[in-house]
Amino acid sequence: MSDQDKTEPRGGLWAYFEGRFYALAFSDENRHMDHVTWFYEIGLPDYGIEFDRVLRGRMIWDWHMEHYSLTFYGTGMVPNHVYARVTKEFNPDGLNVVERAVTQHWG
Repeated sequence: MSDQDKTEPRGGLWAYFEGRFYALAFSDENRHMDHVTWFYEIGLPDYGIEFDRVLRGRMIWDWHMEHYSLTFYGTGMVPNHVYARVTKEFNPDGLNVVERAVTQHWG
């Protein structure tokens, strides 16, 4: 693939709940967004036990290390079908991805 065909790395929030995948690509207007605010806006559970059931995370480009950081909460590992959706949405050029489970609570 030539450099002209590559897309600018981007990041955002993602979620998988009850068989559906959701993605929010970051922009200048929504970069402050967290999962609680985003879920409230799109009608997903934004608190309590139901919120904890939502597999969710972030995909962020690390300019220094030149790879994506895929962080996730709600599981010990991201299932293959969810990983495929996240990387298709945020990493169309197939750049390196480092996965990291978040062990503390975050929105």
